[in-house]
Amino acid sequence: MYLVISFTLQLNHGEETERNQIELIDEVIDKFNFERVHIAMTALDWQWKTTRNDGMELPSVARLKAMARHLLTEAITEKTVGSGGFQAEYHLDLNKNQEFYALKFILCETDCCDD
Repeated sequence: MYLVISFTLQLNHGEETERNQIELIDEVIDKFNFERVHIAMTALDWQWKTTRNDGMELPSVARLKAMARHLLTEAITEKTVGSGGFQAEYHLDLNKNQEFYALKFILCETDCCDD
């Protein structure tokens, strides 16, 4: 089973005005369906570690957004990062003068490689 909830933003440098990376990350956060992620996590009783309660709890939508923002920011230097079901990617294509941001929430994934 492979289910991904994702949103990708592509922006050409030099559009009307140059937009900085914070604005691009804000746009990804605004367009991503965090409520859908929260519903999936609730249905699966998917909890994250916390310092409150018994050390585990279902994250709020606000906490999901904060984690996504953190990962998107980290992806600028690391290219692909993930935690808690989220995967954030950043790509800069200098040939096309474009930046790409992608945010995914992955419930299940598998692959195999020929080594």
